[in-house]
Amino acid sequence: MSAEEAPVDVPAPEAAPVESLVYITLISDDQKEVNISSEALKQSQTLADMVANLQSSGVTEVKRLGPLRNITGDSLVKIVEWCEHHKGEPILVHNDVGAAPNAGPNRAAIPEWDEEFLKVNNGELYKLIQVSEILEIKRLEKYACQTVAQMADGMSPEEMQNFFGIPGDEEDDETAGPSN
Repeated sequence: MSAEEAPVDVPAPEAAPVESLVYITLISDDQKEVNISSEALKQSQTLADMVANLQSSGVTEVKRLGPLRNITGDSLVKIVEWCEHHKGEPILVHNDVGAAPNAGPNRAAIPEWDEEFLKVNNGELYKLIQVSEILEIKRLEKYACQTVAQMADGMSPEEMQNFFGIPGDEEDDETAGPSN
C-alpha cells in the first residue's frame, strides 16, 4: 500500500482520558481505508455486530472490516467523523431521540454540532441517510431525516419537486412515451 493509500485517521474531539482504545480499519466499497476507535464503532449496531460475530467465531483481535458494500470512502470518512464525535454517548436503540419543545412526536432536538455536521449538499445528506441506515446508526439517521423534513417544511408539492429534484407527472409522461 502506497503512502497515498494509507488509512485515513479522522481526528477525535478532545475528551477525558479513556482506557487505551483499539483502532479498527474500515474498508469502503471503493477500497478507501478509514480508522475508527473501538469506542466510536459502538455507535453503529451493524459494525458492533460484525465485530462481536467475528469474536464469537474465534477471532481474538479484529483489525480490519470490509469492504463495506454500498459505502463510498467519502461517506465512510463522514460517518467515522460523526461516530468519533459521539463515542461514549448512549446508543440510540429506537427512534427515541429527545423531542424538541412544541414539536411533533417525530421531531428531534438536533444538537448544534450535528446541525453543523449536516450542513452539506442534498446529495451528501441523502448518502448519509443511506449509510446511517445500512450501518444502523439510529441517532445520525434520525437527525439527518429531521434535517430533510425541516428543509421541506412549508414547501408546496411543486416547490419540493424542484428543490429535491423529484420528477413531476409531466416528466413521467414524457419519459414513458406514447401509450397504446
